[in-house]
Amino acid sequence: MAVITKTHALTVLRRAYGPDYAESVKGRLPDRIDLDEPKDTAMLYELGLTPDRLVSALGGEY
Repeated sequence: MAVITKTHALTVLRRAYGPDYAESVKGRLPDRIDLDEPKDTAMLYELGLTPDRLVSALGGEY
């Protein structure tokens, strides 16, 4: 089970998309995000938090 915290997710979002975006989605994130749980991964996908998009936003290649 891969679980991340809301705090960790917001840290990644701030680095990838900036503080304004992180603040705009803060209320939609649960305190714990289970990366193996379909409902949590669907929510992340809706927010644009796919591995490809995050790596690209951080300046890397996937």
